[in-house]
Amino acid sequence: MVGRALVIRAIAFDWGGVFTEGTFDSSAVSALASLHDVAPSRLEEPYLATMGPFEDGAFDLPEFQRRLAAATGLHTDEATFRRTFLGAVRWRAPMLTLLATLPPTYTVGVLSNNVPELCDVVRDDPRMQRVERWVFSNEIGVRKPHRAAFEALSEALGHAADETVFIDDNARNIAACQELGFTGLLVDDLAGFAGRWRRALPDLPLPPDFT
Repeated sequence: MVGRALVIRAIAFDWGGVFTEGTFDSSAVSALASLHDVAPSRLEEPYLATMGPFEDGAFDLPEFQRRLAAATGLHTDEATFRRTFLGAVRWRAPMLTLLATLPPTYTVGVLSNNVPELCDVVRDDPRMQRVERWVFSNEIGVRKPHRAAFEALSEALGHAADETVFIDDNARNIAACQELGFTGLLVDDLAGFAGRWRRALPDLPLPPDFT
C-alpha cells in the first residue's frame, strides 16, 4: 500500500534560538551578569529555575526580577532591569530574511516558550509581520515539549500536524513534535538547517544568506 504524499500547508517556528543568535536565555544571563558585574555562572542556575514558571505564565516581569534578586542577592531598579532583560535580544538576520520570503500559500506560525513582556517585543517587531498565528507558553499555560503545546499550535494554525513543518533549536522539542506527526527541522547551525529545509521543502528556495 502506497501512503499519501506529504502536503505541507503550514510552517511554524520556535522563536529563541531560531530567530535569535543563541538562545534568548543565554543572552539575557550575559546581559544581566554584565549589569551586575558578576560572572554569568553566578546567575545561570537561579535564572533558569525562575524562568520556568515565568514561561508558564505564573507571574510577571517585576515578580521575576524580585525572585531572581532573592535567589542571587543582586538588586537593581525595575526600569534598568526591564531595559536590560528585554534588550538582550540578538536577532538572527538570515532567519528573518527567510521568514519574509515565505509565500502566502503557507500559514505561518510561532510556538515559543516565552514570557509576557518579551512576547510583546516579538509580536510587535515589524520583521515578524509574516507570522499569522502566535502561540506562547505563558498564554496557554504549558511549555514545549508538552503534547498540549503542539496541539495548541495545530489548533491555531488550522492545519493537522502532518501538514505542518515545525522548526526549533532544541532536539527534545523536535523529537516531541515528530512523535505527533509534524515534520521537525532542527536549527543547529545554518548549514545543517539549510540541508534539512531543502529536503523537507524543496520547492521553497532559501535566501542567499544560507548558500
